[in-house]
Amino acid sequence: MKLKLPIIKISFFTIITFTVVSCASYHEQMGKDFKSNMLSNENSGNLLHEIVVVGDAGNADEANGQKLLQTVSNYATDAKSKQTLLFIGDNIYPLGMPKVGEKDRSVAEAKLDAQIDVAKKVNGSTVFLAGNHDWYHGLDGLMEQKTYVESKLGKKSFMPKKYEAIDALEINDQLTIITIDSEWFIQNWDKHSNINEGSFIKSREDFFEEFRSLINKNQNKVTVVAIHHPMLTNGSHGGYFSARQHLFPYKNIPLPVLGTIGNYLRKTSGASPADMQHTYYRALVDRLKTLTKNQEQVIFVSGHEHNLQYIEDDGVKQLISGAGSKKEEARKVQASSYSLGDLGFATLKVYENNRVDLSIHKLNEAGEEVTFQKSVLMPYEYTKKFPEVTQTTTTASVYTQESVQKSKTYQFLFGKHYRSIYGTPVKAPVANLATLYGGLTPIISGGGNQSMSLRLEDTQGKQYVMRGLRKSSKQFLQSAIFKDTYVEDKLEDTYVLEFIDDYYTTSHPYTPFILGKLSDAVNLYHSNPKLFYVPKQNALGKYNEIYGNELYMIEERPHKSQKDLDSYGNGDDIISTQDLLVNLEKDEKYQVDAKMYLRARIFDFLIGDWDRHSDQWRWVEKKEGDKIMYQPIPRDRDQAFAKIDGNLLSLLNRLNPLRHMQTYKEKYGNPRWITKSAFPLDKVFLQNTSLTDWQNTAQEVVDGISDKAIEEAFNELPTEIKNQYTNDIIRVLKARRSKLVEFSGKYYNELFKYATVVGTNKKDSFVVKTTKEKVIVDHFRAKKSGDTLTTTYTYYPENTKEIWVYGLDDDDEIKVEGEKSPIKLKLIGGRNNDAYNVATHTATKIFDYKSKPNNFDDKGNASVVLKDQYALNQYDYRKAPLNIMALFPDAGYNRDNGLMLGLYGVYTVNKFNRNPYSQKHQLRVKYNFATSGVSAVYKGSFKDYSNTGYITVDALSTSSNFTKNFFGFDNLKEYDHEKFEENHYRVRTSQFEFKPSYEWKGRNGSSFLFGPTYESTKIEETNNRLIDEQLLTHLFDTYTRQHFVGGRLKYQFENYDNIQEPTVGLGFMVLYGARFFADDFDKSHQYLNSKLNFVVPISNNKKLTWSSTYLFEKIFGNDYHFYQAASIGSNNGLRGYRQQRFIGHTSFVASQDIRYKMKNITNGVIPLSYGLYVGYDAGRIWNKYNPTNQWYQSYGAGLWLNALESFTGHVGLFAGKEDQLVTFGIGFKF
Repeated sequence: MKLKLPIIKISFFTIITFTVVSCASYHEQMGKDFKSNMLSNENSGNLLHEIVVVGDAGNADEANGQKLLQTVSNYATDAKSKQTLLFIGDNIYPLGMPKVGEKDRSVAEAKLDAQIDVAKKVNGSTVFLAGNHDWYHGLDGLMEQKTYVESKLGKKSFMPKKYEAIDALEINDQLTIITIDSEWFIQNWDKHSNINEGSFIKSREDFFEEFRSLINKNQNKVTVVAIHHPMLTNGSHGGYFSARQHLFPYKNIPLPVLGTIGNYLRKTSGASPADMQHTYYRALVDRLKTLTKNQEQVIFVSGHEHNLQYIEDDGVKQLISGAGSKKEEARKVQASSYSLGDLGFATLKVYENNRVDLSIHKLNEAGEEVTFQKSVLMPYEYTKKFPEVTQTTTTASVYTQESVQKSKTYQFLFGKHYRSIYGTPVKAPVANLATLYGGLTPIISGGGNQSMSLRLEDTQGKQYVMRGLRKSSKQFLQSAIFKDTYVEDKLEDTYVLEFIDDYYTTSHPYTPFILGKLSDAVNLYHSNPKLFYVPKQNALGKYNEIYGNELYMIEERPHKSQKDLDSYGNGDDIISTQDLLVNLEKDEKYQVDAKMYLRARIFDFLIGDWDRHSDQWRWVEKKEGDKIMYQPIPRDRDQAFAKIDGNLLSLLNRLNPLRHMQTYKEKYGNPRWITKSAFPLDKVFLQNTSLTDWQNTAQEVVDGISDKAIEEAFNELPTEIKNQYTNDIIRVLKARRSKLVEFSGKYYNELFKYATVVGTNKKDSFVVKTTKEKVIVDHFRAKKSGDTLTTTYTYYPENTKEIWVYGLDDDDEIKVEGEKSPIKLKLIGGRNNDAYNVATHTATKIFDYKSKPNNFDDKGNASVVLKDQYALNQYDYRKAPLNIMALFPDAGYNRDNGLMLGLYGVYTVNKFNRNPYSQKHQLRVKYNFATSGVSAVYKGSFKDYSNTGYITVDALSTSSNFTKNFFGFDNLKEYDHEKFEENHYRVRTSQFEFKPSYEWKGRNGSSFLFGPTYESTKIEETNNRLIDEQLLTHLFDTYTRQHFVGGRLKYQFENYDNIQEPTVGLGFMVLYGARFFADDFDKSHQYLNSKLNFVVPISNNKKLTWSSTYLFEKIFGNDYHFYQAASIGSNNGLRGYRQQRFIGHTSFVASQDIRYKMKNITNGVIPLSYGLYVGYDAGRIWNKYNPTNQWYQSYGAGLWLNALESFTGHVGLFAGKEDQLVTFGIGFKF
């Protein structure tokens, strides 16, 4: 089997192109927007602080490392200002810190000591961070290094402290250093059974939320993010290699061509977790860049690359100083980029007015020289002035009258909402912040998923929040939907923003002003919002850019500064939900006032507030003897009384993403969906409540919300908007009040289907008593003085299916005794040495770490699952059971099948065992208009108890008029086009397939499956078609249904930077299988299918990319039917030819595409990116009728588009020797 020379040339040209565009060097390089000295001449005041950044100094025992450290030492000794020295990771090459007494421990200590000696000469502090090499002895080795450093330099010398994944050092009032262990994020947590022990960060989402919080908290300070792995890089970890690295990829062994292929694979596959293309590394970069884009005060400082770089791109500033003991090539890519492949370090000087100057220092014979300088952050002074605020009142509306005018058709489809209220001017007092509440000063801008809010502080330090009645559509899309892709700059002047702005009118803008009195009626804490019109004014300062000239509510911030406020409980402190959850796990002395929380939640049901996620609560702390009690302060009740009407919108709201957003009506909605956001917290705080508690509390709320209380509350609404909507809300409120006790019971049953009992991070003991009628769980704290009963939980089979008991950390004991119960038990011990004693026939499963010394001597009939699997053993309060159905349209077109329309449905089951789901069922049904054929494709996936394993089922079923093409047993002659239109070449088939398998899924896009197969095909008898002429005489086949059994092995790898719009990535698939004729096992064949795809950028801005795809198929043996043969044509590689145009025992196709991204369209219905592509295919088949080794070629071009990283579409035209074929298709990310 020989390949034609042009194909070899194309493949070779691809490699050469990749080599040329990725060429890096040791020499200094600068982008066109950079020059060597870019320091500002402006007076910046005194130098406050200097940060010295040294990375990858792990070869401190070698000559290069010693020279660099000596130079840094001299530099630090001469410093006149306060300094912070950052060793930014990879502090010990090659394998981190061994344990005491192990081989190479003394060498590792010597390398650290060399760095510590420099630290002692710094005029200030030194901070070590971890790099990937510091993790090579696992988490234990990292803690060994941390302990050693801190023994020499003191606490906070190895950050993050404790050991957390993220922390912050407040250097002074103008500078904060956020320290991050990026390798913690990238690591496989299943390999470290103690990871996150004692940390409040239990998940990667927790980490991102903490990072977002720290960035927001420090928005007015210079914020240096110290992180080993860079967000931007033009070195080898970013896929840029030098000529040397292509020729000598491994040490000094010359491997030309092979070296380039290896680099090619490294760039595209992300196989190494050290490279930016790796799935977890890329996920880290995508989110952190999104959270900090256009945050001018943020500067990332990193190592990892063994060179010196500074890059400004896409709203991110990145310094790389990783040349502490090694040097490696880099290149300039961006217009604002600098690179130097030499030993050196970098400094950041922070001045009084927040100016920051960067200097890159290169080693030379005399010591060091500065090769690049730039003022990377310049002071910002807001100078615009506004007239004094003299008005005391004014009239204003939330939206303009024009924006709320909608056609009758629009209202029919999308409803009326509270649109008219948003456009109604109301009278409001004018807020002069300079005098309001004694004078308020803006300190931080923030907000949640929807609202823009400004934090204010009075002269006494008490804090307030100013929130706009007009919500931010861009903020919602960015923070809630597109967390990993920055889209705010793509949304300007698009209809999607206008639509979301209109959707916000489903919530009543003045709801917060009436809820205070309703809350008082049922003894709940609340804020006291006041309506103001806030004009742009001098007191707002720089915040005039995004605030002012609108209606706002100003209320007390639920914060420790307001802890003495009566409506906040007048307690000892006010804390967040995250801090509360941490305390609950610490000790049993921390408790939640479950009765008050239950009352607050039942009040939520009454007013229809479905948006009650964890950040919508604060907690007032009260000391009660030896207990510390927390009571809830609900906040941000924007979604009460929602009005979601309109025929189309009501239909859309039945879909999963919107299903919990329920309209306020007399009949309560599905209890599981209206409580979706609060369900996880309800499971934490309400486990020790009974149905009687719920019914009694609901009745208390009913009694408290009297007609008089309702009337007084609604009198707080502005007079101008008291209309029929107000009367409707009151009518519905009273109707719901009458049904509140009944609905509360329904939700109780839903909440307790899967009960959760959680211990503490101290020694706990659980006694589970099972009977047919109920299960009682007693929770004891195990102390030296004896076990102390803390809580008793009671569950009944009519409400509860399963009970999950979590021991958490420390040594726990779980006993189960009693008769068989219909309630199933899951016992999850957690870390350390846990003991289990099960004396019951109740279905019981025990889960624990395999590597921990647990005691199962008395496990009885319980089944035991021992896995070092983080997600399985770790308690996560958000792990709430929920089944989700999603449905999407499916459409496409090609000349053979014509227009294809259908539906694609996904049903996801989430229970105890999930990663990321417990079960997923996918069904795609299509109708082909050209052939009237119907096909249904099903894929089911069921999670097993390993972290990576799934039982899967693939199935296919088609109608009897589902067609394939057949162009004859020799299939090489040109076909008769007229006969094709008469279906002469179409074969009607009825197919059924059932293929169960076991699938392993890797962390970086790889998967492997194996399993048996069953296939059944029937050729339908037709008249005057080619198949009827040749089936019996030439193919020696039959119209009788044929059955096949066999097996298959499949390996697949796929890793692209963006699956909708890839600029770099690799896909590979190989499938090997065997088929046996069910009625004659002597007849069989094997088959091999494979696919390889590369995508690489061939321009610095990644707008121009090259995609190469290779398809190969081989049949082994002669016993196969024509419809099982290897084939090429249309969507199987040769795009200018019809489907199944050529068949044989072997096929090969090479396709090459050049794609160019044109631009983003941001002034239409929805933000779009689009581009063009041109393509070339060459392929052939091998069979006994093809003695000439003929190759077939096709050429074409097309257009693709991408809408908000979620919806994709393409249309293409390709021509071969016989046809010009048009194709199009659409797809969805979700």
